[in-house]
Amino acid sequence: MKSIIIFGGSGYVGKNLIRRFAKEGYKVIVPYQKQINEANLRLLGSFGQIVPLHFSSLKNTKLLTLFNNVDICINLKTSWSSNKTELTRSILDFNSELINELKRSTSIKRFIFFSGLGAENRSTFRNEIISKTEDQILNKIQNSVVIRPSVILGNNDKFLSNLLPIFKMSFFIPLFGNGSKKFQPVLIDDVVEFVYKTIAKTNIDKQLFELAGPEIFTYKEFYSYIADALNKKRVFVPSPMLIMKPIVAIGEKLPFFPINSEQLSLFETDNILKNKESGFNYFAISPKKVISAIKKSL
Repeated sequence: MKSIIIFGGSGYVGKNLIRRFAKEGYKVIVPYQKQINEANLRLLGSFGQIVPLHFSSLKNTKLLTLFNNVDICINLKTSWSSNKTELTRSILDFNSELINELKRSTSIKRFIFFSGLGAENRSTFRNEIISKTEDQILNKIQNSVVIRPSVILGNNDKFLSNLLPIFKMSFFIPLFGNGSKKFQPVLIDDVVEFVYKTIAKTNIDKQLFELAGPEIFTYKEFYSYIADALNKKRVFVPSPMLIMKPIVAIGEKLPFFPINSEQLSLFETDNILKNKESGFNYFAISPKKVISAIKKSL
């Protein structure tokens, strides 16, 4: 049985990847640091197929052994903290150490790192860290792949799950900026299919792929569609960035504040393919429209 190790596998993308790999007969190891629901993860595969593993350091003896016994490593682990020290530690430093361990591995045939579409267009500290991490991976490790997906939609995705309760409860919907920035969402099923084909193909080395769906929306257009789908009249209230930035900078220091400065930066720039050339073309995958995902979530 082939085996795969997925850091950050307990999140939305991770669970969908685990389901696919389990279906294809892989044994999936899911290292985690923060507490997760192990029982729910194990149910994504047959008995003994999904193996959660708690670790506090990449020097963990079991992890070091696994690095010489698994075929594929995927890192979905990331952070949206506004704390520079935390971002450096959890993204750049973690991946630097992971690269060193993987270079010693005698079995790993592919390393996949998940980044994000449009990160290079946002001048925040997190995106500087992401850029440095991507460069390290593509320069230092063989058979590496960096995947930059756009906003990922699907049943129970975070984006719609956070948005829909606001539409159901409030007549007024905040619109960061003026809602004119564009994004190009992609379905989770298409992302999972792309990752699977990336693993199945043997001659991919040091490649960067950007993944986005076939439709481009402004945030205002997308919000209007959701309101129409819910059959609810809603008023969109523009929230200028000059006002929102200081409010969020203060609010993010409080517990349970819904957004921080790094997340707010997503609404400042377009989140679409740079050259209109999607990584899906590499495998002749035709990404589906996101309407189906929205209807399922509703």
